[in-house]
Amino acid sequence: MRSLKGYIYEQIKNYPTPIAGCDEQFKYLLGERQRLHEAEGIKLMLLGGPGSGKSTYSEYISEHFDIPHIYPGDMLRKSDDPEVKALLAKGEFAPLDVVVKIIKQEIAKAPNGYILDGFPRNLEQLKEMHDAGIEINRVIYLDVSDAEVIRRLTARGRADDTPEIVKNRLKVYQRETGPVVDYYKGKKEFHSINAEGDTAENIAKKIIRDIEE
Repeated sequence: MRSLKGYIYEQIKNYPTPIAGCDEQFKYLLGERQRLHEAEGIKLMLLGGPGSGKSTYSEYISEHFDIPHIYPGDMLRKSDDPEVKALLAKGEFAPLDVVVKIIKQEIAKAPNGYILDGFPRNLEQLKEMHDAGIEINRVIYLDVSDAEVIRRLTARGRADDTPEIVKNRLKVYQRETGPVVDYYKGKKEFHSINAEGDTAENIAKKIIRDIEE
């Protein structure tokens, strides 16, 4: 996929000269940016460990761009698929191919893009996602320190959010999902966002600005 900046630079180069003032140029670039987003869609993968705020920021992003937040866990619970219902009724986990099928069904309803949250959780799921042709053109990694995660989750006061349990969840995340993050690092679609030290609203605005660039 051609980068947005590269596309805009190309358009600037080909823009009829002279440009009559900065306001006109700015409006033109905004129009080109919007046109490109509409043409390609925002196919976003949101990565981050427990307590990083994925669900919170997904809501902001979903509302701003008017694209759906696709979270496989919720989708499976709400699915009308007989196979999924039968598995959940027996208390069993849905096989990976079923999860991917449900994700693709939701993506098919989202021509303007989507936010993929909570998937893939490991390299096996990443491979399955690629094999299924699920497209991603932006990866946002929510970078939050372990100390901040522990502070956030233990502050909720839930019995299963003790410091020891949270530390173990972080270890599991690093072992399982860390390699997925590493796979995308260095790729042009990967962007790391510092997701602590500010309000959720301001961090959400920072994420949205990053997506729009």
